Amino acid sequence: MAKIICITSGLTGILNASFELVEQLQSAGHELIYASPRKVGERVALQKIPFVQLPEIRERDDDDVPTFAGHRWRKLIRLKYKFEHLALRKQAALKRIYPTAFEELLEKEQADLYIIDIELHEYIFVAFSKKQNFVLLSQWFSLWKRPGLPYLLHDTIPGKGSRGKLWRIEWSWQLVKLKRGYTFWKKRWSSGMTNRRSALLALAEETNFPRKWIKENYWPGPFTYDQLPVISMTMEEMEFPHERRPNLFYVGAMVKEQRVEKKLTAADEKRLVQAIDYKRKNGAALIYCSVSTLSQGDLRLVQNVIEAVNKKPEWVLVIGMGGLIDAKDLDQLSDNVFAFKWLPQLRVLKEANCSINHGGIHTINECIHFKVPMLIYSGKRSDQNGCAARVAYHQLGIMADKDQDGSEQIKNNLEKVLQNKVYQQQIAALHSQYLKKKEDCFVGQIINSFLRKNKLDKQ
Repeated sequence: MAKIICITSGLTGILNASFELVEQLQSAGHELIYASPRKVGERVALQKIPFVQLPEIRERDDDDVPTFAGHRWRKLIRLKYKFEHLALRKQAALKRIYPTAFEELLEKEQADLYIIDIELHEYIFVAFSKKQNFVLLSQWFSLWKRPGLPYLLHDTIPGKGSRGKLWRIEWSWQLVKLKRGYTFWKKRWSSGMTNRRSALLALAEETNFPRKWIKENYWPGPFTYDQLPVISMTMEEMEFPHERRPNLFYVGAMVKEQRVEKKLTAADEKRLVQAIDYKRKNGAALIYCSVSTLSQGDLRLVQNVIEAVNKKPEWVLVIGMGGLIDAKDLDQLSDNVFAFKWLPQLRVLKEANCSINHGGIHTINECIHFKVPMLIYSGKRSDQNGCAARVAYHQLGIMADKDQDGSEQIKNNLEKVLQNKVYQQQIAALHSQYLKKKEDCFVGQIINSFLRKNKLDKQ
């Protein structure tokens, strides 16, 4: 048995996925501790996992600069101040990001392995400097530029259309690189060389982290790594064909079906039961529409989905609004449409025949868990386009455009997803591969290989 500490940013998606990863490693006999800079201790405690609270990571880089409020040339004066106090500000920036509490955690726990969120760069550098055994944790498909692999934020499908041609894929990467390079340059100089990326590079130098291992990143953070081992909580079977980056291990979707979540109000519980009863009594197909991360401007999409279902009594629609769209802003709902501010997603997906979602990887993984084919209207944020493209490529559902489709097209897309057996067959096949990885505790096998290697290295 090994002592393993899992450290993530604590954002909802990676938090929920990592609960399953932790549970699988616990089942394999390891002792697990969870740590995060976000205040997620109560949620972790509900899963009965020991928790360590780390200090919040500060993102702002100009707190130490006077505002010079009311001055006509305020921006220029602030910039002048930044460079006049450059040396002191660099020292302060480095001190501000140095993870002293994490360093103390390493000393106290003396764990056999640390699983560190790929976005927590300061922890990665310090773990390296202290010669700790660690592996990076990713919640995404491949972030690295590889021949024939589109940029993860694009909805390009290799081999499909002009954008899917190899030269177009390569060209799009170069454009992204130019845009990101300009953004990095702008932030560096506007901050007086004390922005987060600059401070992290200074920390890397101080901790003797090899600069050649640090690669410019296109998303999500300022950079990534091409030498360190990474485990990705995604299905490799969903990836586009390409030569995998060395030391990248796809451990499969991580979905904890029995995770403890907040409860519905009594009124919402009653209405959800009514929706499920409608499905069972009428032999209806349950369509679950989750728009929790869509913006207020996407009310049009919600209205079109409702209109597509309103005149189809053989369907029942359950919508989770996520609090961003108020149910009172919706048109009159028919008897087969139920809208909620919040829903326990896993419970609804268990009953669903189709999921309309924004393309978030964790929702997609949960659809794989329950064998639910998808109609994806990408939120067009972060990796949602790339995830939607992979769903379409592997025929797990349909990728559509929320800014173009009206109610009639949505209805047609739903009919295709519900009636075309290919989508059910493909999602069922992927579900079988997902189950095999879970039953074989594939993540445990990968982790054990790191533990064995570390033991041999010390001998």
